[in-house]
Amino acid sequence: MRLTETQLETIKSTITEVFGENTSVYLFGSRTDDNARGGDIDLLVESPLDAAQALEKKLKTQARLCIRLGDQKIDLITTSSHFNDSRPVVRKAVSKGVKL
Repeated sequence: MRLTETQLETIKSTITEVFGENTSVYLFGSRTDDNARGGDIDLLVESPLDAAQALEKKLKTQARLCIRLGDQKIDLITTSSHFNDSRPVVRKAVSKGVKL
């Protein structure tokens, strides 16, 4: 995994701070591959919030992560833990990603 412990802790604590305790976070994409280079930070946040609440918190989280991690491209996808989200990106993040 191509993130430092500090970056991982910052991501986890920021998402918990904004979304709350009942949230799962997955890192997926190129940052999970130690042999890859570059790439953005792809995150999936699974929470019990509805779509409108999740969108508001997503924007707040991205702003805080940008401040705390510096100028990095962060793709943050949200999904509800109350239903089975069949979007391919969500299935890929859960099956191949790393739960933080």
